[in-house]
Amino acid sequence: MEVRVNTKKEILKSFVGWLPLALVAIVFYGMIFVGLIMWLLTDFVGIGQDLARQIGLPIGGVLLIVCLFLYFNWLTKSLSSYRLAVEGENLLVKGIAGWRTLDKEVPINTIQKIYIGANANSLEKLSSGHGAINDQVASRLTFFPNAGKSFKLDFAAKAFDNESLYKFLVSIKSKGVVTNVSV
Repeated sequence: MEVRVNTKKEILKSFVGWLPLALVAIVFYGMIFVGLIMWLLTDFVGIGQDLARQIGLPIGGVLLIVCLFLYFNWLTKSLSSYRLAVEGENLLVKGIAGWRTLDKEVPINTIQKIYIGANANSLEKLSSGHGAINDQVASRLTFFPNAGKSFKLDFAAKAFDNESLYKFLVSIKSKGVVTNVSV
């Protein structure tokens, strides 16, 4: 059984709750880009401040748009490459785990439990009132092996079709793996 991955459009739609944070970030990074370009033009090129502002605003805006495009392209490409499947007696897990990629194939009988939306780290617990942080924790899939360290798949609920993920979690219970999904 393999969990169906959302389309890139569905993945982008799933981040609509992050829009307020994204708008603040766009303004913040826009100001940084424009300020950085103005500083470079005045200090290293020797252009006057008024001319640097006239040049810095459009260049900073273009730089911001290019960076946003590259980020959204990376995000949708990364999340659409996720994989969660059962092949024979093995569990295949592929995706993003924190700052690194995860590509594991583990025997199902070595997995004790799989939880979705659990295990916030201490920084996430401190900022738990923020909707984007709560959304990030809620979409995380955490795997707990019988022995060894647990591993996680960030944004799993955004990358995978929710109905398909639910069916997977229900079906994996029949193989002796505990989940926090009720039938």
